[in-house]
Parts: sequence; C-alpha cells; structure tokens
Amino acid sequence: MGQKIVVNGEVKQLPKVFRDERELRDFLDEVLKRALEKEKYASKFKEGSVTLTVELSDIGIYREGITSVEFAFEYKKGFYYLKTAYPKSGYNVWAYKPWKKTIEPVG
Repeated sequence: MGQKIVVNGEVKQLPKVFRDERELRDFLDEVLKRALEKEKYASKFKEGSVTLTVELSDIGIYREGITSVEFAFEYKKGFYYLKTAYPKSGYNVWAYKPWKKTIEPVG
C-alpha cells in the first residue's frame, strides 16, 4: 500500500500496488473465490489448519508486480477462520531479510 518503513535506520518506500484497503480487500476476495473454484486449492481443506499459496496465473488474475498470494486458515469448532492473507511473491512484494538486515523484493 506504499507505506514507508525504517530498516536499520534508513527509510524505505514500499511499492504502491493498491490505492486503499478496500481495493486490497476486493482483490483478496476475488483471488480466494477463484482459487476455491479449482480442485487444486479446494481439496486442501480438510480438518485442521490450511495454508494456501495461490498462483495468480492459475486463476486468471493479473496484478502488476504480484505473482502469488498466501492465505492462512485456522480450523476451530468445525469452521475455518482466515488468520492472514498477503502477497507472497512478485517484484512489488518486499520482505525483510534478517540475515542481510535489508528489505528486498521477493520474486
């Protein structure tokens, strides 16, 4: 969402891929909806926690700089609850690399 963060005392500007939280939410909803229409992803849901890494190319979605999205679900009392969802890879997806003490693109 284009935030600025501080890494080792240095300010870094992250890429702005989404205009606001609503656009991000709509994107994640559409990715999950399309993924669950495919057996490859839907079959992962058995009793227990589930982590889905969805390749956008598998579901016909293109988003500049993002190639995959990860969803983590927890299973409690017969229901799945979404714990977190985030872009996993692509040149606009950045991650902190503690062994290097830097933040770099993933993908």
